[in-house]
Amino acid sequence: MFEHKNLDGVWNRVLSATDAFLNGDILECRETLGAEPEKISRMQYAVVGQRLVERCLPPEALGETWTHDAGKLPWWDSVKNPPHAGIIADFNSHGGGLHRIPLDASHNVVGFAGDGEEILLVNGMYTVNRKSDGQTLSAKSMLELRGLYFA
Repeated sequence: MFEHKNLDGVWNRVLSATDAFLNGDILECRETLGAEPEKISRMQYAVVGQRLVERCLPPEALGETWTHDAGKLPWWDSVKNPPHAGIIADFNSHGGGLHRIPLDASHNVVGFAGDGEEILLVNGMYTVNRKSDGQTLSAKSMLELRGLYFA
């Protein structure tokens, strides 16, 4: 389990990952703006393979999903240039993540879908191969792709 001096259980905490494609735990951080952490949106970080990924969740008072979103939990976005210092950098290193992900234009992974499927950006289109039925889905935006994925 990840340990760090800045983990306080409120503003920065470690959560158990429920998705098998993640390399371990999830780091959840809140910006320290305001006195009521349950009313502040949450950034979550995890490692998939050697990639640091992130997603933004609404404040706990609102639940786990955004009202405008067609799906379930937000997908993980790949962090191309992870920080080199601080709690997020330490978490990334602890999980086996690299500090820089080189661009591979022929296989440009920009995130991971609900079942850990790679989301690729190819010729301006976001594409995912849905595990549940093997169907390839493409859309001009991630939000549109999520709508197709969960339809």
